Amino acid sequence: MNIHKIMIEEKNSKSSLITIDIARAIAALGVFYYHQRVGDLLFKHTGIVQFKATDAFGAFYAVPLFFLISGYCIHLSNLKYVKNKQALPIKEYYKRRLLRIYPPYLVAVVFSILVNFFTHTSTPISWADLLVHIFLLQGFTVSYFNSINIVLWTITIELAFYIIYPLFYYLCVRFSLLHAICFSFIVSCISIAIISTLRNLPLPLFYFVLNLWFAWCCGAYLADKKTLNKTDLSQPGYKIFYAIIVAMFAWKFTGHWFSPIVGYQVNILIWTGPLLFLLNKESFFAKKQWLLLKVIAALGLSSYSLYLFHEPLIFLKNLLVHKYLPQQLQLAGLIGGFFFIPVITWLSYLYVERPFISKKRKRVTE
Repeated sequence: MNIHKIMIEEKNSKSSLITIDIARAIAALGVFYYHQRVGDLLFKHTGIVQFKATDAFGAFYAVPLFFLISGYCIHLSNLKYVKNKQALPIKEYYKRRLLRIYPPYLVAVVFSILVNFFTHTSTPISWADLLVHIFLLQGFTVSYFNSINIVLWTITIELAFYIIYPLFYYLCVRFSLLHAICFSFIVSCISIAIISTLRNLPLPLFYFVLNLWFAWCCGAYLADKKTLNKTDLSQPGYKIFYAIIVAMFAWKFTGHWFSPIVGYQVNILIWTGPLLFLLNKESFFAKKQWLLLKVIAALGLSSYSLYLFHEPLIFLKNLLVHKYLPQQLQLAGLIGGFFFIPVITWLSYLYVERPFISKKRKRVTE
């Protein structure tokens, strides 16, 4: 199917934003780039040590960007109810969220297990591990946090955000957006304060959903202000808040940062400025017909599939390249695979994700 036609359909089917697709593409490509160790490979073949630092984006900043975008998009899709002071249609909301994330996730779990079996890249999967992943609980466990597919822990956190979002929504409608964001801030502070007292912090507690809730809700806050109160974000208070975030972000690199958990929240919040800047350019990008922009937007549309499937596809690509290509062609095979994997995940978007997105929209209009 023609990419440009699909993008037009997406634009017409809902209030889609090309800038959000660009931001998703940046985040997904960052994770993809890091998991292929492209920076290390470039250093190995060029001797330029600076290339190694390029992996840091995907390692530390891409997933935080995804979390901020998630908060923005979830709240944006419900602003029609906020504007009219309506209660969130809970049943319909949870159905839409489940249809959006679970079908491609389940396919990714099965595909990852098959690839792990044929490539011998992990220990045999236990029934407990499988059940934990089927019910999306891996992000809350130590043993299965990244056992089947290293990125799937984030889907647990996303699901948890979706589950508790109605509380944020209720506070917005019942009281105000300010009350809601302050409440999320207090909850995250309490959670971080309690968890920070523990030693040898396991990953499920480091990335515990309540630690991240305020930063995620800042995405929702941004959506509300950007859409319903467009002039508010120009007020000096927001600039001061962001200046504090920038200062905290810079402070991390001095070596005197006291809390890695707080540091991760800052990694999310630092994206509020770039995301807002990008959103302010929506009309500019919407008018452009650049081929590169279309490709980036297409990557944004299929970013969920790219995120879910890239790790097992990398393992499979590496196996095939090293097993079936002669030594002199292996580098070319690895490079070719880098560009071929997004094509495969675009097909996943078309035939695994998109049918359920369409069903989700049909439910909304019924």
